[in-house]
Amino acid sequence: MNFIKKVWLTFRQLKTWLQIIIVLVIISLFGALGGNGSSSTDLTSGGSPSSEPSSTSSPEVTSEETSNPTTLVSDSEFKSALSKMRIERDEVKNLKFYYDKSSPKYRNRNAFEIYVGQAAGGDPYLRFNIQYFGSDWLFIQSYFFNVDGDIYQITPSYGEINTDNNTDVWEWYDVNPSSENLEMIQKIIKSKKTVVRLEGRQYYKDIIITQTQKTALKNVLTVFQGLGGKL
Repeated sequence: MNFIKKVWLTFRQLKTWLQIIIVLVIISLFGALGGNGSSSTDLTSGGSPSSEPSSTSSPEVTSEETSNPTTLVSDSEFKSALSKMRIERDEVKNLKFYYDKSSPKYRNRNAFEIYVGQAAGGDPYLRFNIQYFGSDWLFIQSYFFNVDGDIYQITPSYGEINTDNNTDVWEWYDVNPSSENLEMIQKIIKSKKTVVRLEGRQYYKDIIITQTQKTALKNVLTVFQGLGGKL
């Protein structure tokens, strides 16, 4: 305390101009010290450039975010399956239909198939077709499926089965498949043996689904997913 008094008394004895110089020097020293302190605060608060990553940097992109959520098939799988399609166009309604090349083009053959339809700019959709061709009428009422021992049944509503005849007869069922139909179709693709019974009013006909037909079903599902469809 005595030291401070001595300094103060000595300071008062100095000439005015010298007092002013000393005060300015003291102020500049305190200013420099204050400036260093504020710089340190800016660095820790992110106000000045820093080599450390900022908390506002872009989030890491995961593989899930870069993958296409609309399809579960690869480009190579899609292109391979697409090369096996027969594409038919409806120029009036601006529609495309994708059939496996092994499937019949007309109604004069037995068939068990699915195919893809798509309007220009629209989402793809699936169709499920079972057709019978023979010399005798069955007047089909139900379809029974034995898929490796598991039994499924489809009983169409009135008017869903179409019929026609000339020398021979044909009966076909062509609809939008339900989720249950699609589940069955996927099991058929993986099955060892699938038998379909076309149950008529008095008679029936059993058909074994071939490996060619199973492969065709898989090809069409791959194209459907590759076009953006979801099962």
